[in-house]
Amino acid sequence: MDSSRKTLRMPITNVYARGGFSVTVSFGSETDTAELVLDTGSSTLVVTKSAYEAQVDRELQPTTYAQYVRYGMGGWYGPVVQTGVDMLTHDGKMLLDNAYVSIAAEFQQGMFAEADGILGLAFYELNDAFCLKNYLQQQKIDPQVTYPWTNTQIEKQTVNDFRKLVKNYPKSELKPYFTQLERHGVSANKFSFVTHRSSIHHAQPDLSKEQLKQDALNQGLFILGGGEEDKDLYEGEFTRIKVIDDVYYNVRLVKVKVDGFAAFDAPLLEGDKLKKYGSNAFMDTGATGIVLDNVVFNYIVDCFEKIDPKFKKILEPFLSFEYKEEGIDINQVDLGEWPNIEFIFEASADSEEDEVSLICRPQDYWQTNAPLHGQVSFKIISQLPGWPDQSILGLPLMSGYYVIFARFENEFGDMKFAKAKS
Repeated sequence: MDSSRKTLRMPITNVYARGGFSVTVSFGSETDTAELVLDTGSSTLVVTKSAYEAQVDRELQPTTYAQYVRYGMGGWYGPVVQTGVDMLTHDGKMLLDNAYVSIAAEFQQGMFAEADGILGLAFYELNDAFCLKNYLQQQKIDPQVTYPWTNTQIEKQTVNDFRKLVKNYPKSELKPYFTQLERHGVSANKFSFVTHRSSIHHAQPDLSKEQLKQDALNQGLFILGGGEEDKDLYEGEFTRIKVIDDVYYNVRLVKVKVDGFAAFDAPLLEGDKLKKYGSNAFMDTGATGIVLDNVVFNYIVDCFEKIDPKFKKILEPFLSFEYKEEGIDINQVDLGEWPNIEFIFEASADSEEDEVSLICRPQDYWQTNAPLHGQVSFKIISQLPGWPDQSILGLPLMSGYYVIFARFENEFGDMKFAKAKS
């Protein structure tokens, strides 16, 4: 295959990142490989120093920048460098020279699970960096660059303390990796996913990592530049959802409907909250669950209880979330007894209808053989403490679909969903 081709299919796996999907990426002159989590809820490309040996990279160009990012379950900080980033498969590659790469000098243990970093696929607003040139001058550090990080004399500290340290220095928005790919003509301005799970599937007890990776349910595809032309990956027509803001891949969740019950109106954001957060929901490939506004979550649980009172007791272990996956005995849940959940969205401007729907099936919001063989895990979560009234629509809603992030269509892009071919 021609290495200059603007579409590249890459195998992905959920084995390294607690159910999140990662792709193999290589860095610099020594082509160090790393497993990076594909995350449409952030924009920064960050890799750990253990996976990327920057000190021997002949392509590395240090900068005056540093970055930090805080996620729902931790964060990291470190220097920004520029180097070559290569997407590799058996039949081709996509190489981007001088890409911005953050090296996680410090991060919370377990931050990346067993992956080596995160590849953010969102927009500019989430890729802030701080220019520390003035700080470096004050410390008489020469040359005035943030790599090697040990030369900056910044002591090891928490992400929050580092945020306080850098907040008064000039801030710039760095071009995210995918934006650079598109701007340099390396990739078309779109990418696609096919995934089957949002938790690692343990078909048998005590399987090795390599055995887990061979399980088709733990595999997927990431298609850089891919879209509707990849007809071998989907069937039927596309459901087209409007992206209404580029804070994230923001969508407007209009209603939620449990089969057999009246639809429930999802609360909309207004005023300052709308201005700050963009909408009441966003699509996030980096989320292994569906996090719902409390009132929507309570509607779903109430419907479940009306179907069968025993459902409320079954759900008790999942009514609070401690940032780790919980499981119960798989025999407690008969998927045939549980209903589909319909998520209703504002449609694309190009659609004939005002509203369109996605279906989350019982096998999507209940993940069998997870987190261990013989267990089952519930993947719908109530609003996280400190989080705005905004739903995070993660992998369980995308499972079984061929999903296109079509960034070039309309003002902020469209999201397109079709049934994935098995």
